[in-house]
Amino acid sequence: MSKRPPKPGQNPFPLRPGARPTVPLPPSAMGSAMGSATGQARPTVGLPFSAYGQPVRTRRPTAEELLGGVKAAAERFERRDYAGAAAILKQVLNFDPGQPDALHLLGLIAFDTGKPEDAEELILLALRSGKPHANILVNLGNARAALGKTDEALASYARALDMTPGFRLALLHRSRVYEALQRTEDALADLREMMRLDPRDALPYVQAIRVLMQRGGFREGLDLCEEARRRLERTPAALLVLKAELHERLTEMEPALACIEEAMALDPKLVSARRMRSRILRRNASGDMALLATLRTELEAAARDALPVDEMRALHAELAQICDRLGDTDAAFHHFVQQNDAAAKEAAAQRCDKNVYLAQVEHLIDTLTPAHVATWRELPPPSAEPGHRAAPVFLVGFPRSGTTLLDQILDAHPDVQVLEELPLIIPVRDAVDAVKGGYPAALAEIGEAERARLRKVYWAALETEKADFRGKVVINKLPLNLIHAALIQRVFPEAKFILALRHPADSVLSCFMQDFQLNSSMANFLTIEDSARLYDRVMTLWQTCAELLPLNVVEVRYENLIRDLRGEVTPVLDFLGLPWHEAQADPAAHALARGTIRTPSYAQVIQPLYTSAADRWRRYEKHLAPALPLLEKHIRKFGYGL
Repeated sequence: MSKRPPKPGQNPFPLRPGARPTVPLPPSAMGSAMGSATGQARPTVGLPFSAYGQPVRTRRPTAEELLGGVKAAAERFERRDYAGAAAILKQVLNFDPGQPDALHLLGLIAFDTGKPEDAEELILLALRSGKPHANILVNLGNARAALGKTDEALASYARALDMTPGFRLALLHRSRVYEALQRTEDALADLREMMRLDPRDALPYVQAIRVLMQRGGFREGLDLCEEARRRLERTPAALLVLKAELHERLTEMEPALACIEEAMALDPKLVSARRMRSRILRRNASGDMALLATLRTELEAAARDALPVDEMRALHAELAQICDRLGDTDAAFHHFVQQNDAAAKEAAAQRCDKNVYLAQVEHLIDTLTPAHVATWRELPPPSAEPGHRAAPVFLVGFPRSGTTLLDQILDAHPDVQVLEELPLIIPVRDAVDAVKGGYPAALAEIGEAERARLRKVYWAALETEKADFRGKVVINKLPLNLIHAALIQRVFPEAKFILALRHPADSVLSCFMQDFQLNSSMANFLTIEDSARLYDRVMTLWQTCAELLPLNVVEVRYENLIRDLRGEVTPVLDFLGLPWHEAQADPAAHALARGTIRTPSYAQVIQPLYTSAADRWRRYEKHLAPALPLLEKHIRKFGYGL
């Protein structure tokens, strides 16, 4: 059996490469270690080091001279001359191994150069060597967060805030960790406190609006935009672009375009505004090929400029969609590659490792064998859950297989509540992982009492999302819950699975095309080959579970759904014990009324049903050539053709 892999997670610092989650050096016991990095005059003390970090004389430098060395290193750090800064700091530490500012700054260099393990060690040494300071504690928290030590990171931020109440940088970085943990209310509380402390700083407003967007709070985001405009002395163009995006997500195109025009009047060169304008116009363009061609020309000119990697990624994503609409598949594929190459740079900067998720899937495949499942302790059927109308339902499928469309169709039924894209099964997984043997091996030893406890963990997670157990059939929609089918069946043997299927080549191509928010699973979609590899492993795991376990499953095929909605959905409703409801015939209207679609498919599901996405892979067949051998067995297994 393979070694248990680390659990996948999202880096709490989704910053562009080059943007620093570090905070400035604090004043040391000997004076300021900031030097000209904060606009102060250069140190006037003598520095016994040359530009290359070599000693120019052999006498031991004074404490003032050593501090001058740290100041000189800080200047180089601010210029991103990491090698020069490190050389000076190592000379300082040769003379004074416990110099706290030198250790701290060396830790920041390690963090900025992608070595959070070294950063944590060095910053801890700085704390032990000198007087604790809130800045150092925040940077320690950042290093620990980057290592996935979120509890320890939160403790570091709390200690910084105890030491310096209202320390805004501690609040900011703690809010990012809360956001990564999906503790949305805690994240917003810290950002609100930052607004209270300095109502004229735009940063917490922008951060809070992004948090609200991630949870589908688009109306709340618009309210916060208006609050920011009232409080700020000057409305940043970037805030207007965010406001435009909120309107666009709500399909309010006229106010979205008005916001973009206002942003471009403030900053005509703002690429994010031009890109957002293109997205709005593209969505309204319908068959206007001339407009699409004009937008393409404008954005291709912008793409020739030197841009931050996150903006370059978004720009190529928009260009790719335009070229696909124009039917220029070679150009579209080129821009999808550029989009994903930029995303790969961001993933590397965020230490977002695709192999973490792959290792988890492989571990599940290796463990869930016939021999292992044969050792599972036999359990009696659970009693019906008091106060629950129906058994738990899970809507699963490989990403981009029509799950969002199916979500809208089902949620339109008055007796259904779909909880969309929330990691609600993860607390159950983590509870099993804490048992001797870990997840999934510990599934074999679960008894009635433990199963009852795990069920309560899940119900509690759903209750936080206001699940209406008594009144509705509650459906948990998260496509990649596919990989936890064995866990779900073990804890909820009465569970029902709705499996969304689509031609594997179309699913893989669409995942490659989609500009997903990065995490260890989505980082597998940055090349066609990786996308196909993940499909192969995930669907192999699903098929293994389906063969070994009595899963209660109904299948829905995307291709059938877009051609005969009612005919394809009726068996699902029968499966759930529900009658057809006419509201389900118009999922676009329901999606518009719902207004909180968080998935990347939001722009598609508010349109009338269309068939152009079916068999799209054939237009890109030559580009898909590296993926098809991995997909062939699944294409045949699910009854599709090559």
